[in-house]
Amino acid sequence: MPVPLDLWIKVLALKVAALTPNFEVGGATLGMPKSLEKELAKARPGEPILLYPFFMSDGWFTKVEMMRRAKAATTNPLISMPAFGLDERMADLCVRSVTHEIASRGEAASRSVLVLAAHGSMKNPASANAARAIQSNIIAAGAFRDVRLGLVEEPPTIAEAAAGLTGQPSVCLPLFATRGGHVTGDIPDQLAEAQFDGHVMDPIGECAEVDAIISRALARHALAPAS
Repeated sequence: MPVPLDLWIKVLALKVAALTPNFEVGGATLGMPKSLEKELAKARPGEPILLYPFFMSDGWFTKVEMMRRAKAATTNPLISMPAFGLDERMADLCVRSVTHEIASRGEAASRSVLVLAAHGSMKNPASANAARAIQSNIIAAGAFRDVRLGLVEEPPTIAEAAAGLTGQPSVCLPLFATRGGHVTGDIPDQLAEAQFDGHVMDPIGECAEVDAIISRALARHALAPAS
């Protein structure tokens, strides 16, 4: 049975806290009523609060809704960090995760095609732009025969990106932070439309290295000179 997302985020926060002893780390989701507000209430009065958006890009949820709810819940200073998917090490994380998966199947990354499945949006280019930046950096790494990008909510579709790969060494990596409806429904449906028979990985946000990625982001923030 799938773990509820709010509980999953709280477990991730515990893992990050274990790697980041100088920070008090909590986890909350915007979809769970009062989850964010309860976490913010744990901070000492006047203590600055870092908000780390576990999203693949910045957008309405991170720039508007998250901040609106946070400001309504606390008078503490709030600092919003870049979203998870914008981390400068994201492409490296993807390359390591996919090459490890390919090697575990006895195949060669250099002969394999990587299909990146991302969200996209017809309303805001931020999602697609973040995915394209990851794609470009993965291509620059030169690990795979080809790197294609397909989007759920705008062209090119995931079905278009995965077309013509039947019978070829191929892997699909969902560029999603968590396992929601797009990962469990839209992506498999579009891959089936393309008759994609390669391996479909878990979303990159479930990678075992994610807690370390977040911990390093917090450490970099702590070391950055005040603006």
